[in-house]
Amino acid sequence: MNERKITGVVVDSGHGGSDPGAISGNLREKDFTLQAANYMTRRLQELGIPVVSIKTTDEDISRTERLRRANEAFNGDPNAILISNHINSGGHT
Repeated sequence: MNERKITGVVVDSGHGGSDPGAISGNLREKDFTLQAANYMTRRLQELGIPVVSIKTTDEDISRTERLRRANEAFNGDPNAILISNHINSGGHT
């Protein structure tokens, strides 16, 4: 069996800028996904795992730009993994 080694991790914080994601009162999804992504990036760095964050601030980027940054993170290496953080809102019952 061929083993593939992960070359690195690309971390994405979903939403951002003018796209807040799900909102509940004063809570915005984009704030939590950015916090999670920044924490994950720091922690992976501490563990010595190659990591690239797509964005580190509350930035408005298009889907095309997000994908471009993800693909360029490890020069398009198919052995890099992408983690895109989202905290979805559930329906009301």
